[in-house]
Amino acid sequence: MSRRQNPTTPSPEAVGLQCAALHSRVLSRLVTRLYNQQLSDSGLRITQFSVLNAIKARPPESIFQLAELLGMERTSLQRTVDKLIEKGLVESEPTGNKRALGLSLSAEGEACYQQALAGWQAAQQQFESLVGKDSWQQISSELRRFSHQVKQEL
Repeated sequence: MSRRQNPTTPSPEAVGLQCAALHSRVLSRLVTRLYNQQLSDSGLRITQFSVLNAIKARPPESIFQLAELLGMERTSLQRTVDKLIEKGLVESEPTGNKRALGLSLSAEGEACYQQALAGWQAAQQQFESLVGKDSWQQISSELRRFSHQVKQEL
C-alpha cells in the first residue's frame, strides 16, 4: 500500500536538495579537512587556529564575548580554549570585570600562530583556486550577511 504525500510536504529528495543546514555542513566539513591538512605541521586544527586568530585580532574580556564573535556555543569553545591553555598557547587573567577572564596568546602561542599562519595561507590559496577568488569574495560577503540575519532570529 503506498501513502500519498501531502502536496505541501516536500519529498525527501527535495529536502536533500534544498536544506541549507545539510549543504552548509557538507561544505564546512570538506573545507575543514582542506584546512586541517595544510595546518597539520603546526599541530593545530582549523578550529584551534580560528580561536587563536580571534584572540589575537580582538583580545576578548570573556569566553562569552569570544563565543559571540565566533558564533560558537560557549561550552564547546570553553573546551577548545582549555586545550589551548593546557598546550601553553593561551593565557587567561582576570579582567576586573566581575569574574570574567581575559584571554591572550602566550609567547609560545604567538610562535605557534605564526607557524600555522603559513598553513592557513596555503589552505586559503588552495580553496580560492578551487572556487575562484572573486566568487569567494562575493560568497563570503553573502555568508556574513546571512549569518547576521539568522543570528537576529535566534
